[in-house]
Amino acid sequence: MANLSPETIAAQTVGGVDEGTGAIIPPLYPSTTYQRDKDLGYSHGRCYSRADNPTYDAAADMLTALEGGAQSLLFASGMAAATAVFQALKPGDHVIAPKVMYWALRS
Repeated sequence: MANLSPETIAAQTVGGVDEGTGAIIPPLYPSTTYQRDKDLGYSHGRCYSRADNPTYDAAADMLTALEGGAQSLLFASGMAAATAVFQALKPGDHVIAPKVMYWALRS
């Protein structure tokens, strides 16, 4: 997808076809939990919808392609995204942030 324009990447994502069903609109998956294997593993690759709901896959894949990244993560709110970033920091890491920003992030 590297040679495609951002508009083409976005248009092709919206017009993608679900391989499992042939649907041209991405399906919504209302499930919150997924079946475990007999050994308590998750061979289907999904365990809980907050972490990895398949409904979000097309949007995350499109953002990854548009940004030329390796992977994208989607969050329900800006606060959830900011919390994830700060929780990923190691002791001694530094953050450069603007003076004007969401008030809850300044504490």
